[in-house]
Amino acid sequence: MKLNLLFFIRILVRNIKLLLFIPALMGGMVYVLTMNEAKVFNSNMRIFTGIASGSSSIELENSTVDFRQANTAYDNLVNIINSRKTLETVSLQLFTQHMLLNEGNPKIISAEKLKKLKGSVPEEVKKLIVPNNFEATYAKFFEYKNAGYANFLYELVNLDHPDYSIKKIKSKINVKRISNSDFLDVSYESEDSGICQNTLLILSEVFIKINSDIKINQSDAVIQYFEEQLAVSTGHLKQAEEELLDFNKGNNIINYYEQTKHIASEKEHFELNFQEVKMNYFAAKSVLSVLESKLNVYQKKVLSSQNVLELRNKISNIKFDSGRSKLNIKLDSSTIVSAVKAIENAPDIIEIKKALKEEIDTLYRLDFQTNGLSSAAILTDWLDNVIAFEGAKAQIAFMEERQLSFKQLFQEFAPLGATMKRLERKIDIAEREYLSLLHSLGLARLKQQNVALTSNLKLIEVPFYPIDPQPSKRIILIGVAVILGFVVVAFTLFLLEFFDSNLRVAKNTAQTIGLRVSSIFPVIKNDNKLDYKYLEHKAINAISRTIILSKLNNESDNKPMVHMLFSTQEGDGKTFISEHLIANLTALNYKVLHITYDEKIFPFSSNMYHCNRYAITDQLYKVHTIEAFDISVETNSYDFILIELPAIIKYPFPVKLAEKADETFLVTRANRPWTAADKNALALFLNTTNGPKPTIILNGVQAEEMETVIGELPKKRSAFRKWFKKLILFQLFSRKNIA
Repeated sequence: MKLNLLFFIRILVRNIKLLLFIPALMGGMVYVLTMNEAKVFNSNMRIFTGIASGSSSIELENSTVDFRQANTAYDNLVNIINSRKTLETVSLQLFTQHMLLNEGNPKIISAEKLKKLKGSVPEEVKKLIVPNNFEATYAKFFEYKNAGYANFLYELVNLDHPDYSIKKIKSKINVKRISNSDFLDVSYESEDSGICQNTLLILSEVFIKINSDIKINQSDAVIQYFEEQLAVSTGHLKQAEEELLDFNKGNNIINYYEQTKHIASEKEHFELNFQEVKMNYFAAKSVLSVLESKLNVYQKKVLSSQNVLELRNKISNIKFDSGRSKLNIKLDSSTIVSAVKAIENAPDIIEIKKALKEEIDTLYRLDFQTNGLSSAAILTDWLDNVIAFEGAKAQIAFMEERQLSFKQLFQEFAPLGATMKRLERKIDIAEREYLSLLHSLGLARLKQQNVALTSNLKLIEVPFYPIDPQPSKRIILIGVAVILGFVVVAFTLFLLEFFDSNLRVAKNTAQTIGLRVSSIFPVIKNDNKLDYKYLEHKAINAISRTIILSKLNNESDNKPMVHMLFSTQEGDGKTFISEHLIANLTALNYKVLHITYDEKIFPFSSNMYHCNRYAITDQLYKVHTIEAFDISVETNSYDFILIELPAIIKYPFPVKLAEKADETFLVTRANRPWTAADKNALALFLNTTNGPKPTIILNGVQAEEMETVIGELPKKRSAFRKWFKKLILFQLFSRKNIA
């Protein structure tokens, strides 16, 4: 059968009684069980968080809202409300509030509930109560609960008490955010109005306090960390600065960079002056050489006399000593120039110059040389250049000492610069670290203030005292039970239908057995909605047609057609099929010889029908011919011979006779499975007989399966049913004729 919507509907219609009974039974059970359902009261509170809009924040620079971060913050609030710590505190505080009462108070707990509660509390717990002191009583209850795992309060909080257990309180709390706003709605339901309201009141206090403690403790820890790190960084910075100060003191440094700049500048000026002195020295020396080359031997000898040399050396020594005493290593280049001029004009130098001139004048008396130049003029020039030469020589000597002092000064300052750089870098790193930590500490303190604002949640709507109970869910529960019963039964029926191992339909039968299905026969019911006589007629006509066509194809042969019906098991309907088949053939004026083991007597005319019965024995294997059944009539006078064999699983069957049959039919029921025993019996039959291959007559199929043979079933249908069937089969535009 084709799997369509009609297929499923037919399964439901076929089991309509079960589909009505089970849901009705489940609905009735729920109705009975909910007859004494307690009333439930509901209250709620609304909390303003300021998370989404950031209105509780002092961070003005970052005014944008991170929706992902906001959602996380709301999730954190919900988790805090549903946390074990929060609910345990609420439970114990609610219990403490009730235990401090001497009599019932509708605004806190009803008298009936209070009486029941105090009747269940052991005396050792009651002794912990401090009259009119909530905090002390709560502290004792808390300590008692944590003292062990088997005491009354621990079990009260952790088991299934409807008002005080964590599990029950959590199941009755509903937390939701109102759209994308800053508001959080928390509702609670209970059978007692006072407990409902006070549970929410206690929950609001506990929840806000825990949330505030968590955030403030986090910010305090951050601030403490930065303060500790800032103190360490301050010590590092101070230590680095002290090191630099000690270094400057030890090396007499006021401003290293200005000092080095000044020394470099002085060194540059000194080098320029030094080069100038050298030029003067070499110039005087060169002039002396020229002047001396113009003198004769005698004159040269005179200038080289002991007195002249001593005076020259004396000039040189005086200039060197005077310059060395005045030009100490601390003088700068401008002081050197003035000092040299002062040496030239010193009285000692003037006296020596005068003595040297007189000495030379007394030695020479010649007025002219051979080249016409005056000897006095040459000697005067020579004397001036000697004095200049000796002065330059002395300057070079003490300026070389000054050059050496510059070198030593640079050697001293060079490593000091590297050390100072290292110390300054150390101070810079320490200072940067200090400033960074100082900035972070400021941000942490700002964050602390921001947390203090944001964690201060505001209770906008205080939980109200409920006086109107919630509508009963009894009708909904009954409806759910009915629907669930219907769905479960329907699903089970569909499941059984799909996993049914019975043969059921022709297609499945052919695939399972491995033989062709030649005809199907419906199960007959007493139902006025369907014309089963018509179905019987159509089904048996299909079998008769096969037999008659075989007869017509063999008209030249006057022998009767032999048709054999067998089954693997008893009760498959061979006799039933035979009766209807014989009735149809005799109605068509065909004479039928019926050979059977069954004792049932068919009410047919003896002129057209004859029944020959045989006994089932072990000798049935040896039957080779029809005559072996002790036929009392002439077989050739009949058109058809119909032989019924017993179930081949239990009884023997005529092997040779099966080979001589014109057609062989395997009759089997549709409402049974094809077992391994059936397979083995059929395989034995097929292997031992060489006759025509059997075809299947499937007996007892559902009436709907007959649509594969006769088309639409002959039912009386209303116009709506016809339209509905077309609708579910998607055949709305189908017509009975072309017009």
